[in-house]
Amino acid sequence: MAYSVHWLRRAEKDLDAIYLFYCQMASEHVAKKRLSKILDTTEIVGYMPNIGQLDESYNHTPTYRYITVLDYRIYYFAEEDVVNIAAIWDCRQGGRVFEDNSY
Repeated sequence: MAYSVHWLRRAEKDLDAIYLFYCQMASEHVAKKRLSKILDTTEIVGYMPNIGQLDESYNHTPTYRYITVLDYRIYYFAEEDVVNIAAIWDCRQGGRVFEDNSY
């Protein structure tokens, strides 16, 4: 059974920022290729929501999982028949993905 994939506002903003960055630093072609790989990975998560590794650094509900693609971790959580894409985090940057419990 395939889950529907829902993008939360934070993840949409992250995706937009990635696209704009690569448009400015490389080209629109490069930006589209990167986004395509990220979007393809989220489709896979929709079919196999337990494929990602549990992120045990966040001990609250929902339970986040992440899957790595390129230089990014896609953070998500599943509820019933929906996979919620919560954030896309550049693994090269420091800090925490979620500074608070908002997503």
